[in-house]
Amino acid sequence: MKVVISSYDFLPNIGGVSSNVSILATAFAEAGHDVTVVTPTPGPVDGYGYIVVREPKPLQLFQLYRKADLLILSNLALRLIYPLLLLRRPFALRHHSESAFRLSKSPFSTDVLRRLVRSRAKHFVTSHYIGGVSGLREWVVTSPFANSHHMTPAVVREPADRDGVLFVGRLEPEKGVHFMLDRWPLIKQRLGVAELRIAGDGSLTETVRTRIAQGLTDATYIGRLSREETAREMGKAAYVLVPSLWEEPFGAVALEAVAAGAIPIVADRGGLAEAGGKPAFLFDPDDDESFAAALDAAHAKREQILASQDARAQYHEQAAEHLSHFRPASVVQRIIDTMSA
Repeated sequence: MKVVISSYDFLPNIGGVSSNVSILATAFAEAGHDVTVVTPTPGPVDGYGYIVVREPKPLQLFQLYRKADLLILSNLALRLIYPLLLLRRPFALRHHSESAFRLSKSPFSTDVLRRLVRSRAKHFVTSHYIGGVSGLREWVVTSPFANSHHMTPAVVREPADRDGVLFVGRLEPEKGVHFMLDRWPLIKQRLGVAELRIAGDGSLTETVRTRIAQGLTDATYIGRLSREETAREMGKAAYVLVPSLWEEPFGAVALEAVAAGAIPIVADRGGLAEAGGKPAFLFDPDDDESFAAALDAAHAKREQILASQDARAQYHEQAAEHLSHFRPASVVQRIIDTMSA
């Protein structure tokens, strides 16, 4: 089957959409399908295990959409939906955010085009949270997943060999970067850790560098990482902190923390509770007592894991059970079944 996945964001960009699309494309390819990813994101086209078409010309995009047996769009980017104004064909629309739910009703807005296209889609959402706020009558959950190609047993260290707190993500205000830096002394004291490591980039990169240089003790900015490097960092961290202040559509970093064997400490925003599951310790970013309680509970869990083989085995079983709901092959089959029906 010819599968075309159209995404406004893709590797080498860092972020949940680019990572999720790449894993989905790999899963379709491993299932034996002929896969093409088309994206306006510049970058290399080789080495993915499937075809990557970057910055497509209009005729090229039109032909890719027309010939696809299964067409999957990630959100409603105008640069990628215009062929569907002419092609009256079914397609899958994966909502990685809420951008397609609150479209303007003004006849002078470009959202008129998005509405025309959206009405013909089969809708797939990243979490039950997103489905609940979508306003859509019908939707199917196809959650993101931890990247099993990089999050392998080779990078996952034993609990006694792990240390520190890791932040991975875009360095943007809504990701809670200032929240984390402001509370680093509290985090360090409550968790009994030696270092905070910050991976990623964004508009706050220089702010992070400056705050560390001005005396943020034991915090290190390690920059933007590849997927392999991110997996290694997660595999050696004792804790992964996800202090998002906005309603995350899913928050794949919390799921990846579970896959890496780290203890996730996660804001209770949007789909993050679904992503972290039972292994995660949730907190309300607007409540300092809630944050302190989550730190204490996470530290107590780590102490149990270090002290008891039974506790360690139980935590691993809990993580494995949670991860079993996020297998790429299952998402592939769910999309195929829904589109076939």
